[in-house]
Amino acid sequence: MPGVAYKATYRTRTYLKKGQVARTQPVPGLHLERGLLAKGATLVGGIDEVGVGAWAGPVAVGAVVLDPEDRIYKLRDSKLLDPARREWLAARVRGRCVGHGVGLAWPNEIDEVGLSEAIRRAAARAVAALPVSPDVFLVDGKWNFVGERARMVVRGDCESVSIAAASIVVKVARDALMSSLAGLYPHYAFEANKGYPAPRHLWGLSAYGPSPIHRRLYAPIRKLLDEGVPGRLLPERSVCNGSG
Repeated sequence: MPGVAYKATYRTRTYLKKGQVARTQPVPGLHLERGLLAKGATLVGGIDEVGVGAWAGPVAVGAVVLDPEDRIYKLRDSKLLDPARREWLAARVRGRCVGHGVGLAWPNEIDEVGLSEAIRRAAARAVAALPVSPDVFLVDGKWNFVGERARMVVRGDCESVSIAAASIVVKVARDALMSSLAGLYPHYAFEANKGYPAPRHLWGLSAYGPSPIHRRLYAPIRKLLDEGVPGRLLPERSVCNGSG
């Protein structure tokens, strides 16, 4: 997006910490990366996943390795950014990082091996797509789906610039993919909901049933397949336009 320069956003996310409402850091930092580099690491990667709770489309994992000598400012948790800002930052990261990769696991694979194994496979593909091999990966969350090189960071996309960069790159990549798939499957408004169970998506399922890129793993999708169309996700009249 040439000619566009966005101001930084300092929004935060709230969460519960020991029963109390807490807020994330407004700006992810470099303290985790610097600590690992000081201990002998040469390159540190960031990893995040997206699409885990979607009913359609792939689960995606992004891996980004930033240049330790080149600080990219204005990186934030992708969930705190509007789409235009995410796309602008994703282009900056892809253009200036040491390497980036995105791995996908599609619904047929998710249905076959389960969501957890599919995420592991997508992560392995993202790492394999990198042109370099980092010594350590900072991974968002508590669950290690990467392997022995992983260091888990709770709310990592708000703590680490590497994880924030990965969250932005993978979110933009999957959103673009789901928008392109909306042309093949127009009944579900994937361009707006990216495969998550938003109302327009549910209306499409009730009227037309699941598409080939819906995950049969989830009970509402299996129910539609078992009971036929229309389903029971929304009243049948909800799929009509302006007919009461």
